[in-house]
Amino acid sequence: METQVFACACCGRLRPLSGRVTVGSNALCWSCAEEHTILCDRCGERVYRREAFRYRDRTLCAPCYEQVNNQ
Repeated sequence: METQVFACACCGRLRPLSGRVTVGSNALCWSCAEEHTILCDRCGERVYRREAFRYRDRTLCAPCYEQVNNQ
Protein backbone atom coordinates (compact mmCIF):
# COMPACT_ATOMS: atom_id res chain seq x y z
CA MET A 1 0.00 0.00 0.00
CA GLU A 2 1.33 3.43 -0.95
CA THR A 3 1.62 6.19 1.61
CA GLN A 4 -0.41 9.22 0.62
CA VAL A 5 1.55 12.47 0.57
CA PHE A 6 0.95 16.20 0.25
CA ALA A 7 3.17 19.15 -0.67
CA CYS A 8 3.69 21.62 2.18
CA ALA A 9 2.45 25.11 1.26
CA CYS A 10 5.50 26.67 2.95
CA CYS A 11 8.54 24.52 2.18
CA GLY A 12 7.14 22.56 -0.77
CA ARG A 13 8.43 19.21 0.51
CA LEU A 14 6.36 16.09 0.11
CA ARG A 15 5.22 14.78 3.48
CA PRO A 16 2.97 11.93 4.64
CA LEU A 17 -0.69 12.96 4.68
CA SER A 18 -0.92 11.84 8.30
CA GLY A 19 1.41 14.72 9.30
CA ARG A 20 -0.61 17.46 7.61
CA VAL A 21 -1.59 20.57 9.57
CA THR A 22 -4.22 22.75 7.93
CA VAL A 23 -4.20 26.52 8.31
CA GLY A 24 -7.10 28.05 6.45
CA SER A 25 -7.00 26.36 3.07
CA ASN A 26 -3.26 25.58 3.24
CA ALA A 27 -1.67 22.25 4.17
CA LEU A 28 1.59 22.58 6.10
CA CYS A 29 4.07 20.06 7.43
CA TRP A 30 4.45 19.98 11.20
CA SER A 31 7.83 21.76 11.25
CA CYS A 32 6.54 24.66 9.12
CA ALA A 33 3.36 24.85 11.20
CA GLU A 34 5.46 25.14 14.36
CA GLU A 35 7.63 27.85 12.82
CA HIS A 36 5.01 29.95 11.02
CA THR A 37 1.78 29.51 12.98
CA ILE A 38 0.40 29.91 16.48
CA LEU A 39 -2.78 28.91 18.29
CA CYS A 40 -5.36 31.52 19.27
CA ASP A 41 -5.55 31.67 23.07
CA ARG A 42 -9.31 32.21 22.93
CA CYS A 43 -10.69 29.71 20.39
CA GLY A 44 -7.71 27.42 19.68
CA GLU A 45 -7.71 28.09 15.93
CA ARG A 46 -4.28 27.81 14.28
CA VAL A 47 -3.33 31.03 12.43
CA TYR A 48 -0.22 32.38 10.77
CA ARG A 49 1.92 34.33 13.23
CA ARG A 50 1.94 37.35 10.90
CA GLU A 51 -1.88 37.45 11.03
CA ALA A 52 -2.23 37.05 14.81
CA PHE A 53 -2.97 39.89 17.22
CA ARG A 54 -1.61 40.53 20.71
CA TYR A 55 -4.22 41.75 23.18
CA ARG A 56 -3.59 41.95 26.94
CA ASP A 57 -0.82 39.33 26.82
CA ARG A 58 -2.95 36.96 24.74
CA THR A 59 -2.50 35.81 21.15
CA LEU A 60 -5.74 36.09 19.18
CA CYS A 61 -6.93 35.28 15.68
CA ALA A 62 -8.66 38.11 13.77
CA PRO A 63 -12.27 37.09 14.62
CA CYS A 64 -11.50 36.75 18.34
CA TYR A 65 -9.60 40.04 18.34
CA GLU A 66 -12.61 41.76 16.78
CA GLN A 67 -14.90 40.27 19.41
CA VAL A 68 -12.84 41.25 22.46
CA ASN A 69 -11.80 44.61 21.06
CA ASN A 70 -15.45 45.61 20.45
CA GLN A 71 -16.70 44.67 23.93
